[in-house]
Amino acid sequence: KINLEDISRRTPGFSGADLENLLNEAALLAARENRKEIKIYDIDEAIDRVMMGPAKRSRKYSEEEKKQVSYHESGHAILGVKLDNAETVQKVTIVPRGQAGGYAMMTPDKETFLQTKSQLLDTIVGLLGGRVSEELFIGDVSTGAHNDFQKATAIARAMVTEYGMSNLGPVQYEKPTGSVFLGRDYMSDKNFSDQVALEIDNEVRRIIEECYDKARVVLKENELLVHLIATHLMEIETLTKEDIYELVETGQLS
Repeated sequence: KINLEDISRRTPGFSGADLENLLNEAALLAARENRKEIKIYDIDEAIDRVMMGPAKRSRKYSEEEKKQVSYHESGHAILGVKLDNAETVQKVTIVPRGQAGGYAMMTPDKETFLQTKSQLLDTIVGLLGGRVSEELFIGDVSTGAHNDFQKATAIARAMVTEYGMSNLGPVQYEKPTGSVFLGRDYMSDKNFSDQVALEIDNEVRRIIEECYDKARVVLKENELLVHLIATHLMEIETLTKEDIYELVETGQLS
């Protein structure tokens, strides 16, 4: 059965055209199997394809890599479940797509126009969870967290320089500029001294370090759950939101 509310939660920010593209992709997947109906797993795969690219089934992990990725994604998933202000875990997988070895799909619990400081901080904690989990439970770290770090650092810097959410006070130091058509900002207007630049860097580092420490505390407190999610990922590769919450609440999948 297809639950439209679940689909809407997994596709935040999608325009009408994006949703049309999504259903066209799902219809193609169904047609390849000579089916006249779109099933929920067609939509599930179509969402992954639209957001992350097609699955790279030909790419095979070594057992060591599989374990590393499983614990990385388990760290993201557990923080998504345990943090009050984190985004909701919709799915976690170790199937490679695009440039990602695996990924945890996190979406806002509800659509909002504003984000609070608490929400931004818990988002950073969640992003750092993969690296922290590797460090705690594998004993070595990988390059898999580079995109997580990029996102976490961008949020922390915006908190300091744009949103006035740091010890430097309610001052806007940077205003993003550049062409919106390029999809990114190539430069920022900077109206501060080298001394303030150093203070900004220190504040960004402080936020990241405090969030890293929080991630470590939460994952240590939930070590058994991290092992549980990682073990199931190594076995079946993909867990849905329902699977994750069932494991958290009962310790097993029905």
